[in-house]
Amino acid sequence: MRLIRATVAAISLSAGLAAAPAMAADNGFYVGAGLGYYQLDAGGGWDGGDFSWKALVGYDFIKYFGVEIEYIDGGSPEDFGVSIDSDGWNFSAVGRYPFNEKFNVFAKLGAMAWDANANRGFGSDSGTDFSWGLGAGWNIAEHFELRGEYQGLDVADGAEFWTVSGVYRF
Repeated sequence: MRLIRATVAAISLSAGLAAAPAMAADNGFYVGAGLGYYQLDAGGGWDGGDFSWKALVGYDFIKYFGVEIEYIDGGSPEDFGVSIDSDGWNFSAVGRYPFNEKFNVFAKLGAMAWDANANRGFGSDSGTDFSWGLGAGWNIAEHFELRGEYQGLDVADGAEFWTVSGVYRF
């Protein structure tokens, strides 16, 4: 009887250890960076866009839900000879639906703490406003995901941020 219990315990332990890497893929920390295009509507007919980038860190509690912090540099969109430098920190809850081990879609809801500085003496502004996003990810390697994303930011009269990002999952 002792031999049977020891065998069952050993098999159970082995199965648990073998499943650990699969479970680790469903949660944990990740980091990433992205490049894209940032479009800003500052009101009064001013509407400009520029090349932009972001850096991010996140944590998935389970394969369906996590949180993410991003630093977004919106570049210097320009219109009517006036450019506005904008950047900020975006804090989001992320809901994810994995269709299979390679492909997932996700949605974000959060808030962005932003700063904007205009040239030619037009001043500066800052605030914290609602943000949201939709995207899709493709796991091209065991720990690496390539994702495309659209983010709507309630900055000024509105901002849009289209990005392609690489994400490394630990």
